[in-house]
Amino acid sequence: MSGEVSMVDQLMAFAGQAKTGELVLDPDVATDCADACTEAIESLRETRRRMTRQTGLLPLGNFECGHQLAQILSDTTIGFIARIDDHITCLTAIHDMVGAQIAETLTTDEQTAQAMARVNGQL
Repeated sequence: MSGEVSMVDQLMAFAGQAKTGELVLDPDVATDCADACTEAIESLRETRRRMTRQTGLLPLGNFECGHQLAQILSDTTIGFIARIDDHITCLTAIHDMVGAQIAETLTTDEQTAQAMARVNGQL
């Protein structure tokens, strides 16, 4: 077993850093990235749902080569679905990473607004 860290593990580590404030991203970029991830995740989930429905629906005739072709297509579809799941996992990690940054920005903005309101109330 190699000591290499997978890309998903790296993304999860970045998400952890973003949650603890160790990783700072541009708020506009983080928001755009989170929105893009959300759209891509939903698109991949819909593709996965459609492909999963089709996995068992391959009526290619009642003869041996039709059954063999149906099995090949089914196996290929299952492999493709597994890769879609990998992409969803990566996009979710990216979304969590930038989402933590967005949450931190919103919290900071709220705290700043409250502090400004207190200062303005004292003037």
